[in-house]
Amino acid sequence: LKGKVWIEINDKTLIGEGKVILLIKTAELGSLRKAAEATGISYRQAWYSINRMNSVAEFPLIQLKHGGEKGGIAKLTEYGEKVISAYKKAEEEFGNFLDNQTGNLNLNQLTF
Repeated sequence: LKGKVWIEINDKTLIGEGKVILLIKTAELGSLRKAAEATGISYRQAWYSINRMNSVAEFPLIQLKHGGEKGGIAKLTEYGEKVISAYKKAEEEFGNFLDNQTGNLNLNQLTF
């Protein structure tokens, strides 16, 4: 069995694996542009993803501050940290569920 985890709020996707990676890289590098480069996506796509998450969430996950010569600053908020933690916990529990269910399947005993 295989599956993917994502978190929704009011039927709108808040976060999934790719966005979690983007948030973590943004927090590590302090720059959305650098995080986009590190994750192999365009700055525009990264900006759109952050903007979308921030608009779906109750509180911002990333705070963006536009910069001058050296570029802007991107900071993961406390709420963003909590969302990442919740996602990782859900992903771990879902992985355990899938492992459990896969162990319970015995396709060799199916009869036709």
